[in-house]
Amino acid sequence: MVMVVMPVLQVIGYQNSGKTTVMHHLLRAASEAGLRAGTIKHHGHGGTPEYANSSKDSSLHFQSGAAISTVEGDGAFVVESESGLADLEKLLTFYRTLPLHVILVEGYKKEHYSKVAVVRREEDITLLEASNIKAVISAVPDIHTKLPVFKFNDPESYKTWFLKWIKEA
Repeated sequence: MVMVVMPVLQVIGYQNSGKTTVMHHLLRAASEAGLRAGTIKHHGHGGTPEYANSSKDSSLHFQSGAAISTVEGDGAFVVESESGLADLEKLLTFYRTLPLHVILVEGYKKEHYSKVAVVRREEDITLLEASNIKAVISAVPDIHTKLPVFKFNDPESYKTWFLKWIKEA
């Protein structure tokens, strides 16, 4: 059996820098190219994420003591788990079992995967000190780096880069 390595690209930036907007554009690019992308978002604001509907059976299972609860229907599913049950590596291991072409991760600045840094303000340039930066998406003019730099308001340019990156990863 040949093991295929699924590319993982992190989108990092400080709060309100536009990471979610960049993720949206990258996901659209993948979808338009016929690729399946999975996403993982780091809830870096402290505490556990909010859940969509606490009155559904799967949430009631969780509230009754299940460490993890999944609801599936027609091949789609929603998972809810207790705090501390999974970290990024465990989530990536799970995602790699799915028929995906790429995994996009929003956040987790300190992880080691390939990254795109979203720089909205001059002080955000410190993000370029993170490991494994492959490109910069910036609203700041004249960033001096050897990395590819794309304008935040020109998503077509970084979407093209992203599709090429997937093929080369």
